[in-house]
Amino acid sequence: MKLVRVTTGEKVEATIERLRVQEVHRLKGSKKFLFDWSIETQNEVYQISLVGEQDILGLISLIDVSEELRVHINLIESSKVNQGKTKQYDHIPGCLIAFACQMAFEKGYDGFVSLIPKTQLIDYYRNKFGFF
Repeated sequence: MKLVRVTTGEKVEATIERLRVQEVHRLKGSKKFLFDWSIETQNEVYQISLVGEQDILGLISLIDVSEELRVHINLIESSKVNQGKTKQYDHIPGCLIAFACQMAFEKGYDGFVSLIPKTQLIDYYRNKFGFF
């Protein structure tokens, strides 16, 4: 996966890895994220970070809804420093969503992914990522 360093436009390699339950619990109270990720331990939580670095740039919580042949994005978030006009890296949500789609293809779900965005984000997900 490639992210873009906003200040230079440089493409940098990123990796997405699953977090263990205890790692998700350690996110509770983190100043880096708005959401309380510790409540996502029943789901599969993945982090995106630069290759060779520990800093978590974004997180995604996924639910395998096998009876409906889809992967559901329960929660997705970029770290606070990677949100808005002053973010350090671009394409974090896109890479995480692409990862969910890849997982849905690997499971034989034809890439079917769902999410229920907050009201103010509906148009963003439709326009930026093609959700409907």
